Order: sequence, then C-alpha cells, then structure tokens
Amino acid sequence: MSGSIDGKKRNTFARFISNNKGESEEVRQKMKNYWQVYRPSLESMMLSDKAVYLHENDQNEIFSYLPSYQGKRVLELGAGIGRFTSKLATIAGHVTAVDFMEQYIEKNREENGHFKNVAFKCADVTKLDFPAGSFDLVFSNWLFMYLSDAETDGVFRKIIDWLTPNGHFFLRESCYHQSGNMARNNNPTLYRTPIDYCQMLHQISSANKAGYKIIRGKSILTYIQYHGNPNQMCFLARRVDGKELDQLGQYLESRDSVEFIRAKERICGHNWLSTGGEFTTRDFCAQLGLHPDQRVLDVGCGTGGSAVYLARQYGVHVHGVDLSSNMIHVAIERQSKLEHQVKKRLQFEISDILMVEYEAESYDVIYSRDSLLYIGDRDKLFKKFFRWLRPGGTLFITDFCTGAVPPSKDFLNFTSCHSLCPMETYEAELRSAGFTDVAARDLRWEANDVHQRELTAFTAAQEAFIADFDEDQYAAITDLWTNKIRWNRENQLTWCSFTAHREAN
Repeated sequence: MSGSIDGKKRNTFARFISNNKGESEEVRQKMKNYWQVYRPSLESMMLSDKAVYLHENDQNEIFSYLPSYQGKRVLELGAGIGRFTSKLATIAGHVTAVDFMEQYIEKNREENGHFKNVAFKCADVTKLDFPAGSFDLVFSNWLFMYLSDAETDGVFRKIIDWLTPNGHFFLRESCYHQSGNMARNNNPTLYRTPIDYCQMLHQISSANKAGYKIIRGKSILTYIQYHGNPNQMCFLARRVDGKELDQLGQYLESRDSVEFIRAKERICGHNWLSTGGEFTTRDFCAQLGLHPDQRVLDVGCGTGGSAVYLARQYGVHVHGVDLSSNMIHVAIERQSKLEHQVKKRLQFEISDILMVEYEAESYDVIYSRDSLLYIGDRDKLFKKFFRWLRPGGTLFITDFCTGAVPPSKDFLNFTSCHSLCPMETYEAELRSAGFTDVAARDLRWEANDVHQRELTAFTAAQEAFIADFDEDQYAAITDLWTNKIRWNRENQLTWCSFTAHREAN
C-alpha cells in the first residue's frame, strides 16, 4: 500500500522518447553492415558459440509462451534463417516470414520452402504494409533492438492495425546488455529496459481506439539457467478495445515510478516493499517447511526482496510475478548483480496474474505479500492458485483487510483503488477454492508495532532522505505511515496472514 507522490516525480511514461535511441537511417545502415559480416547460421543468429546447446531449450521455452495459433495466420518478423519458422508452419494455417537480410531469408527458404503454407519475403519491416486485420499472431525474435525508437514506435503502431481483434503480438529482445559471447568488432544494438518496451506498448492506440494489453513480460529461463543471465526478455500483448486496456497496470506505473520505489524502500528496507521487510519475512518463511530445489511462485513480488531471501536462504527456485514493469525492472537489474548460484534460482515476470496461465501442479509453495488487495476477482485467482499448487503444497498470504469499525471518509478515499474485505471473507474464499487447513491470523497489533518502528527510523533520517529525494516525497511517505497506524489503531484497517494447503493425494 502506498500513496501518490507529487513534486519532482519523473514522468516515466515519456522515458523511452527522451532516450531517443538511434536516428532511423543511420541505424538502418549500421545494422545492414553489422549483419553482412556474419554468415547465415545458428551461431550467427544467436551470436553465441554455445548456440547448439541453447537453441532447443530456448526455442521450446519461447513456444510455451505463445497463445494458441493452430490454423491461424502468423506474421514472423525478423525470421532470419528460420529458427522458429518451421515450428510455426507446422501448426499455423499460414506463416508470412520476413527478414531484411536477403542471405538469411534465402537460407530460411532453403530450409523451410517445402512448407506450402509459408510465404518468404525479403523486406525492411519499417516499410512493410498489410491490410488491417491480416494476422492473428505477430511474432518477432530479436528485432526491435535493431530499430531506432522512432522505427519501433512506428512498427508497433502498424502491428496494432494488422492484428485481428484479440490477436496477439509476441516479441523477444535482449535488454540492458548483450548476451552472446561471439567477438564483435562493433555492436550497434540498442539495449532497452523492460520499462521502455512496456511504455511503448502502453502508449500505442489505433484509429478505432484499440490498444495493447500486456499479458506478460518475463526473463527467458533458459538463459538464466545456462548463464545466470536475466536480460533476455519476452513480452506477450493482446489487441483489445479501449474498455479492456490495462488500466490497473498503467495506474501502478504512474503511481509507483522507479524513483518512488527507491524512496519507499528507505522506510521498508533496501529491496523491501512489504510490511516489516526482512524482519517479518524471516519469521514467516521459517514456518513454510521449505527444502532446496522446491519451486515457489511469489505473486506481487515487487522488487524481489522475498524472492532473493528465499533463494539465498533456502535454495529454492523462485518465480516472481508483478503487474508493475517498474518493479520488475528494478528486480532484474538487481538480480544480475547477485552471486551466481542465487541469480540462477530466480526468474521475474511482468504479468496480470488473472490473465496468465501456468502449468497445473507446478509449484510447491505459492507466496504473496500485501499485494492481492488490488485484485477484485479473488475467487478466480484462488482457483488458479489451487490448480497451480502441487498436492500437499502450501499457500501463504499476508494482506490488508477491513477492520470491525466502519470506514472514515479519508480511509475510503485511500482504498478507492483497492478491493479490501474482512478477514473472514478472505478465509471463506480460500475454502471455497478447495484449500484445506485454512488458518487466518489477525496481525493488527503486530502491523501497528512494525509501522511505528519503521516511521521512527525514517523520520530520524529525514535530512538524508530529503537530500536524496525531496520534501514532498518525505511528507507523502510519513503521512501514509501515520495514517496506516491511525487506521490500524481505530480498527478500520487490519493486517492478516493466511496459510492453506492443497490436500495431498
């Protein structure tokens, strides 16, 4: 829970524009010169002498993230030698494979020309044109990091028109820095951040008010497991009309800028945004019976504090999910600096947890801290949790709930974007989803003590905080914590923990 910050907060929604990555014509010529150096091969496509080992797992993982495209029309941009063309063609009704390097698309034709449902096209993606509604899925792999910001924005705008209603756009890019280990005389690649891609997608709208709803954006697990490298990112977006646009996600982006995230960590503790930070996390995790190599889903993972703690202290593999691209950007940035064995146990994902789907019975523990209050349809979510949890697995949640006292006007104003309910309702929803051994605890007074300690330490460091941020942010955080303490004491607000299990077979 956090308040709005005014004052000097950056307008992160304009961030990619200010980056101005590359002038279009200059970028285009540099990229042509760059790729003419490499012969069309698997190694040159992946820019790695480990390509043979990476390729199959990377390819299988990418396909596992795609929506169903059986019998549908697919546009493959940056198709290259056809790493993905053959698999797309096997299932799709028709594939249009496009690449701007002639020797690469000819190699693709040589390998995949026997597919009668594939059309091969050598063309510059920035100059492509198709009729509206031509494709159900647009697929790209390592394309936009070779386009300028202006070109990327232009292609995103074209794609929204090329897609059918509810059609999907999938893109995979290298973020932050290069991944391949092949020597390069020069490297004109434009490495953006996940925030850049999410903001670019969010800002696109068509003439008929359609836009992109981001379903997920995540690190490629294959690269994490092989190299401890979380910078390979993929994104899946769906074309929706204005009523379905990602309003909650965009609200969180505008509210929780990277600057505000870092400011809020000054009261919760570095890398922590949940109540009590590491202090409460240590006690909660000790009760979960964790064992090395178990799989944990951390829903609402924020900047990754709990995920890192779990991976380091218990040797578990943690899949952290959050709706905010700003949160995940900070988490991945920090993941890359962790000790090798810890960062290989972590993967972070931007996703709408109600829209995404994971493999049934794939997690030993599902864990969430102070995040589900933003979700209105908890019944749907808890049924998903039950399905994803292995028999005998544990669900652990902390969240804010309404207390016994009727809410005041200022409390109602604060919770207008939240879906708070009494602890008893929360507990009943878990039982209704199929969970057993549901144990609910009212931690109202524990929360009161924690918030008071945090506020006391924060106000003692007022001068240092204002020097790093500003007085408006200091006032907003102190006001928020003061209000939470008051609402808690008045029993308008409470903090609860919930432990539940999926019964063993």
